[in-house]
Amino acid sequence: MDQKPSAPMPPAGPSKDAKSALERLEVMIDGLLDPVVGCPWDKKQTTKTITEDLLEEVYELRQALNEDKAADIVEEAGDLAFLLAFLGRLTKKSFDFELKDFFDAATDKMVSRHPHVFGEDQPIGDMETFWKKWHQLKRQAKPQSGVLDSVPVGLPALTRCHRLAQKAGRSGFDFQSIKEVRDTLDSELIELDSEVLCWASDDPLVRERQAHEIGDVLASVVNLARLMGFSAEKCLDAYNRRFVKRFKHMEESLRLEGLRPEEAGMEKLEKLWSQAKKALANETEPSPDGEEE
Repeated sequence: MDQKPSAPMPPAGPSKDAKSALERLEVMIDGLLDPVVGCPWDKKQTTKTITEDLLEEVYELRQALNEDKAADIVEEAGDLAFLLAFLGRLTKKSFDFELKDFFDAATDKMVSRHPHVFGEDQPIGDMETFWKKWHQLKRQAKPQSGVLDSVPVGLPALTRCHRLAQKAGRSGFDFQSIKEVRDTLDSELIELDSEVLCWASDDPLVRERQAHEIGDVLASVVNLARLMGFSAEKCLDAYNRRFVKRFKHMEESLRLEGLRPEEAGMEKLEKLWSQAKKALANETEPSPDGEEE
């Protein structure tokens, strides 16, 4: 019987260091892309088709980091590392650059942006001075770019709103106080209230105005959070986690009674929801503080 063809097996793990681990990973990718025995799914991937997988792995790693789950962090960081190495193979085929070029570009950029560490500049002792210098160096590197050009269009909307306002603020265009942005929020809510009165309208122009006002309210909340030192994205993420925990607690209570949520009725659901809030009130969660840089 003829022996089934197969790709070379990567060296057995665990690897002794990062260099040998990367070499092992690349041998595995060679196998996946082998023209004879490689995986059909991997062989048909392109730099366009892999983007959703990259985004999904970033969010899965973010969740693992937020939950401080060591095993999940290793797994999800590994998935992301695989995709970056895999992307290096795809870009080598499409653009004639590869993984080593990613690493070289990152190293060169970080060295150039940290002259206080790798150059002759004086050490920097505070964040305000660091960010001022950082953005000055970015402008020197890309003198033709606008203030907002570096904020990716593909960011989640709340994060992008935060970053846009932050960038504009560093150029001098910003609220002067928390009270000012809070007053703006009140004003935007009044404008939204006037649109809520006709919420059931099918008129496209009315619907457009309603969406416009909701966007203004959301942007005001993002700016309020920003000036208070919070990330609205992280605040909402924390709320989502609380909601899921409380809902699952409520589901479990119903399960013990042989019921599903849709069978319980709103009065019972509200009672169980209040119980879930009390039961989970003392649980700690990651702080939503932090810069959206």
